[in-house]
Amino acid sequence: TLFHRLLAFLLLAATALPAGAVDWSKQLPLERKSQYFEFRYQRESWDAAAFARFADGFVDLVNRDFVKLGFDYPIQVLVLPDRASFQQFLKKEFVVRDPPNFGMYFSAFKVFVTFEDSGLGTFAHEIMHPLLDRNLRNCPVWATEAVPAFFEKFIGYWDADKLVLQWGYQNPWRIEAIGDKLTGLDLARIVNDRRPVTNFDNSERRLVTVFLWRAGRLERFLRLLADNTRAGYDSCFEAAMEQPLKAMVPQWQSYLQEIAAHRTAIMKVPASIVLPNRPAFEQALANVTPWRQTQSTP
Repeated sequence: TLFHRLLAFLLLAATALPAGAVDWSKQLPLERKSQYFEFRYQRESWDAAAFARFADGFVDLVNRDFVKLGFDYPIQVLVLPDRASFQQFLKKEFVVRDPPNFGMYFSAFKVFVTFEDSGLGTFAHEIMHPLLDRNLRNCPVWATEAVPAFFEKFIGYWDADKLVLQWGYQNPWRIEAIGDKLTGLDLARIVNDRRPVTNFDNSERRLVTVFLWRAGRLERFLRLLADNTRAGYDSCFEAAMEQPLKAMVPQWQSYLQEIAAHRTAIMKVPASIVLPNRPAFEQALANVTPWRQTQSTP
């Protein structure tokens, strides 16, 4: 109808506005600027300084330990008080009919929207989306969610101003979502899958990036994607592993069996957290040692 065409035009025009043209100060009057981000929020009780420190440290960590990702910083981060106000904000300001539970990025505005208690893992996952979209334009469908999802689970600490994160943790709710199908998952089907993204698909896909990390090949995979090279293989995934898919099957099946054998322990892995220093990190792991995959040397 004419009304719907007009509405679509107005929405398109709105998303074409530059990020700076939108003023969020009325809804979110408080502001905190960091090296890579501009945070706007409502409540003074929210520890914006600590969150900004993590956000900058995380970007530096990815650039240092994985792959250099350029971006037209700063990225705006809008932080609502709670999940209910976050979802209502998305419905009202961005016309999102079915808001997600934790966070959402809008590339047209360079804006990431979340809420105070969404967690560090949520931020790490969601902020990888714009970085990947800008730098890894030839990312395969499975990896567009699998790579950000890899970064959602960690335990770490501060080494002075350097963020140090320990990887290799499976995400309990994702393993629970996969259920009894875990050990029968077909690697070739996952990496060749082009279906629309669902949470279940993403849980399967995250297994592949942890698989790459476990083999010491995730950094190589990201560099190959950034350089858009396959090194003579059919895919960047095979090039990263330096073997065709068929040859990986025994290693993949062993990996799934290892996860299945530790399913009970995986269910006890805590939320992603950063401790103030290494002694606090070591003490925390001495008291409770969450199970994680160990990384091999390629």
